[in-house]
This record gives sequence, structure tokens and C-alpha cells, in this order.
Amino acid sequence: MTRCDGCDTEFKWSEILKRNLHYGFIACRKCGGAHKIDFPSRLKVTLVSVVPFLVFGLFLTPFDNTFFTIVTGLFIFVIGMLISPFVANYKLVEEG
Repeated sequence: MTRCDGCDTEFKWSEILKRNLHYGFIACRKCGGAHKIDFPSRLKVTLVSVVPFLVFGLFLTPFDNTFFTIVTGLFIFVIGMLISPFVANYKLVEEG
């Protein structure tokens, strides 16, 4: 899990998940430092959530039922988003 670069406080899983959905800043609970997701982490979050969803939906669809295919694809997307806080890295934003 990502830690604050200023005081080494670990961010909560739910904070990181929320920020991954909006690509916003995370404020440290202890020192108040603002952290932003770095570009390689944006790619990693996309690779674990959106890409498997698209690959399944477009190429690996084993079902004739469209509804079941959509539900399964969304399930894959949700699993990817739940994993995303473990692959995302945030860096302290320099002020000035």
C-alpha cells in the first residue's frame, strides 16, 4: 500500500480506491500533505481494471446471452478496481 512521502503514514485502502476512481489528490491524515497519482500508476490501474473488462467483452465472450456477458464483464471490472489500490503509487505534490 502507498505511504505518505512526508511522514510515512499508510493510506487507507478506501481512500486510494476513491481517488483511483476520480484521479484526485489524497491528503495525509497525519501531516496534511497532498499526494497525486503518478502516470505509471494510472496505466497500472487501467491495466488491472479496464483492459480485462474490454478483452473479455470484445474477444473472449463465451456466452450467447448478452445480459450474462455484460454482468460478467462488470464483475471483472469491479474485481480489477478492488485490486487497483495495491498497484497505485502516489507522490507528494511539491508546493510552490
